[in-house]
Amino acid sequence: MRGLLGRRSLPTGEGVALRPAWSIHTAFMQFPIDVVFVDEDLVVLRIDPELRPFHTASCRGAREVIELAAGECARRGLAVGDRIAWASHTATVTATAGGERGHQDGVRGRVLVASRDARFVKLAKFLLDGKGIETAAVVPVDRLSATLEPDTEIDAVVLDAHDSIASSLAAANFARAKRPEVPIIVVAESDSVVRSPAGVRIYDKWDETDDFVAAVEEALDPDEPEPASVAPPLDMTS
Repeated sequence: MRGLLGRRSLPTGEGVALRPAWSIHTAFMQFPIDVVFVDEDLVVLRIDPELRPFHTASCRGAREVIELAAGECARRGLAVGDRIAWASHTATVTATAGGERGHQDGVRGRVLVASRDARFVKLAKFLLDGKGIETAAVVPVDRLSATLEPDTEIDAVVLDAHDSIASSLAAANFARAKRPEVPIIVVAESDSVVRSPAGVRIYDKWDETDDFVAAVEEALDPDEPEPASVAPPLDMTS
């Protein structure tokens, strides 16, 4: 019932989730907010940016309402049709002394995202940022090998195969030949995951988000060998 009443501000990166809810008001509030309405699958149905005090907003069919600092949606590039996800920010972020993948600035690692899917790129950035992992670059899959130059500081790759498993795994093989020390975690649409080659672990990029992020974390751990979840080279002769 109280929500943000009585507060003078809302820090960037923080918010309030109201569930179940499809309507809110800002009566007696002291600052404007961004209001995001999502359905039961956390897909954004409507955004009311910078809603001022003493106004109302509603969206039939919404399951949850998220109240954010004014301007937060624009800053994150959030749009109707995007699917949001909750990420934990409680993980301890530390530099790894002496490890090849340790970083003096406290970042756990730098990941290149190879994808043309803007919605997935937003999701991947959000989830990785929540784990203290920096998205170093975003490139299309066909530019992956060219981007992985020897002097490029990349610790792992998240490759979005989307609906073309064979060509994406071929791109992964070329990239692996250039930088064999960089693990590559492959994700795809659910239909493509079902058709993936035997022995190749490919994550559903919408329904296995926790799993592929965990695979990235495992790949960034310099004390562990390359994880089994990383896609092996594709046998192009068969």
